[in-house]
Amino acid sequence: MKKTILYILILLPFINFAQNDSLQKTITIDFKGYLKYMQTLSFQDIDGNWTTDNLIHNRLQFHSQIGNHLNFDVAMRNRIFYGETVNLLPQYPDFINQKQGFLNLSNIVFKSQSVFMHTAIDRLFLNYSFGKVEITIGRQRINWGQTFAFNPNDLFNSADFFDFDYEEKPGADAIRIQWYPSYTSKFDVVAQIDENKKLTTAALYRFNRWNTDIQFLGGLYKQHDYIVGAGFSGNLFKGGLRGELSYFHPEETWADTNGTIVASLAYDYTFSNSLMIQLEALYNGYGQSSGDFNLSQFYFMQISPQNLALAEWSYLFTASYPITPLMSFQFSSMYSPSNKAFYYGPSISYSLKENLDFSIFSQIFTSETTATNGGKGGFLFWRLKGSF
Repeated sequence: MKKTILYILILLPFINFAQNDSLQKTITIDFKGYLKYMQTLSFQDIDGNWTTDNLIHNRLQFHSQIGNHLNFDVAMRNRIFYGETVNLLPQYPDFINQKQGFLNLSNIVFKSQSVFMHTAIDRLFLNYSFGKVEITIGRQRINWGQTFAFNPNDLFNSADFFDFDYEEKPGADAIRIQWYPSYTSKFDVVAQIDENKKLTTAALYRFNRWNTDIQFLGGLYKQHDYIVGAGFSGNLFKGGLRGELSYFHPEETWADTNGTIVASLAYDYTFSNSLMIQLEALYNGYGQSSGDFNLSQFYFMQISPQNLALAEWSYLFTASYPITPLMSFQFSSMYSPSNKAFYYGPSISYSLKENLDFSIFSQIFTSETTATNGGKGGFLFWRLKGSF
């Protein structure tokens, strides 16, 4: 609570400025959100016991434009969990309520043996722009990534590829200054404090050359590692070619040569019949070069640019196709050779009416490790989503 009050005091001068600046200017307000119901069926062995869980998920998004230069945004997630996992794991609410930034903006509203409600503010920021400069203060989404699933350049708010129900992705408590020297170039400087009070400071320069967006970055990651990196997004054979690389070197051993590289490379292509395919490879210098696959460790690990996957190498394939204007199909598959782990994820979505969608998702994991040792398992989901 003390940190939240301090945060409001930091924003107060900007709010007062907004009030003065808006006396003779228009204030516009936009409000939207959605409500979802999702049921999950999970199993370790398809012939064994199945677990049923339920989720009611509401999101509220508020945006206000004050005059010509200032914007204020706030968004929150409200989720009610109930089912067998809540009954079997008393620590489940604590796992969901893990702190996601310097500010404690999440809370368990209520809980009992079989149900609990969690709420979290994942966007709360002021954005001020003047000329070619843009300043943003607060919990915000900072996207420095170029590839689809694995983003070594995304230092501030790494996203989990398997968390398909969180389309907006997490935010970061940060101060950000962006300067646009031209329409195709940008300087970006960010200072972020995470949930462990660790500071990450980094700068990025992005520009366009040879019809390719190119970026270079450098800084200090979590007060522990110096980082330099690069990324690009261009075209090849009428498709898109993207890549990222980050090099981490511990601050305390700068004179040594024990740095670590994390890199990803991706290609996407859309055929004339609207079939789109994506290929992506990840090299994770922090990953395991050998060992058994463990589904629980993999599925619930904390994602970061130094922890994008358990294995040293991972390969991803995705394909999507609009069967009809109202129905779409998607398939994804991942393979990690170091632990012989496979992932398969077919899904289908159908628009029942405007702002109302029905979807079925599946996530199947298998490896040479037996199911009793955690090497296999799967999840089946069906979801109804209404937007407003």
